[in-house]
Amino acid sequence: MTTEYLSKEMKFFIYLLERYAESRDTTADAVLEQWDELGVAELIFDMYDLYHVEKLVNAFTDIDNLVAEKRNVAML
Repeated sequence: MTTEYLSKEMKFFIYLLERYAESRDTTADAVLEQWDELGVAELIFDMYDLYHVEKLVNAFTDIDNLVAEKRNVAML
């Protein structure tokens, strides 16, 4: 896959997705499917301005909280 035509936001989203999946011992496909099902993928993508300047672990914590919140809402 060539990345020369991807925006910096998309390049970072892919990087974030792959590192997040790796840290959770799963695949990027599985993580993206979960994020899509919960409706958070676009929100995470839109957080580029914040996530790309902080440590990945902070972004991961934020994403975990967002996913947990969406799961809790879905259970209601």
